[in-house]
Amino acid sequence: MRNIINRIFLLSLFWVSCECEQTKFCQEALENARMCEAMAYPINSNVKEAQVLKSIESTESTPVTVNKHQEKTLFLITPTYTRGTQLAELTIMASSLAPVKNVVWIIVEQFRQSHHVTEFLSTCNTTHYHIVGKTRRGNLCNGLRNSALEFMRRYRNVFKDGVIHFANTDRVYSPSAFEEMRKVEHVGIWPTQRARERFTCNPKLTLQSSYYVKYRLNIGSVGLSIDAVLDSGYKFKISESDTQGLGGLIAELVDDVEDLEVISCDGRFVWYIRFQR
Repeated sequence: MRNIINRIFLLSLFWVSCECEQTKFCQEALENARMCEAMAYPINSNVKEAQVLKSIESTESTPVTVNKHQEKTLFLITPTYTRGTQLAELTIMASSLAPVKNVVWIIVEQFRQSHHVTEFLSTCNTTHYHIVGKTRRGNLCNGLRNSALEFMRRYRNVFKDGVIHFANTDRVYSPSAFEEMRKVEHVGIWPTQRARERFTCNPKLTLQSSYYVKYRLNIGSVGLSIDAVLDSGYKFKISESDTQGLGGLIAELVDDVEDLEVISCDGRFVWYIRFQR
């Protein structure tokens, strides 16, 4: 009974977070959430990080990526830390990912693998790794992203040949978003609805100017070649915002704005939402 009540509570939080104009999308996502709950997770949710790493070592000969004749693998990095809306946010993300094939979800939690998160992930069938980051100050999400990238570089022959996306839990994705991401060859962009960072194509791509960052793009608006990112050795600065950190990474990978691939200029498949902390 307690589990049923918890699920009803989480789904109700998700429903409230969606706007009326997105009702159809919300209904689909709720169905996906129910699907996620009914599936079995392939890795023991109670294992510690060391055991997860050991399981990767044992499967390095059979990488999670697909061959060139199949869809590109998507690698999503989601930083998270304990707070009142944590499970609600992860529920939204998991419901979006439930029907998506060839996706690997890397959840980076601050300090420890909390029981409530590992228990929640055990209900989802999306291939995922639940790891720990030790960031204590500054921009926690940037620090946790660094932990994920370090983890992926450590097992480089597993994490390759696909597209990487930094999927914050305050973004909502329609199912079509992930198919759009697969179009990325090097650095691809699309709009995030309701985000401050915007760009235009009239027909030339124009980004909003900023003194602090040349490539001022929302973190929900960018997909990158995983090989390019991991080979770059780039590390996010915990003294910078998400937008500044992402802009710094893009600057490592392209020479100018013209090098960005416009996957969509007006697509409505990623939304920024604001949760109360």
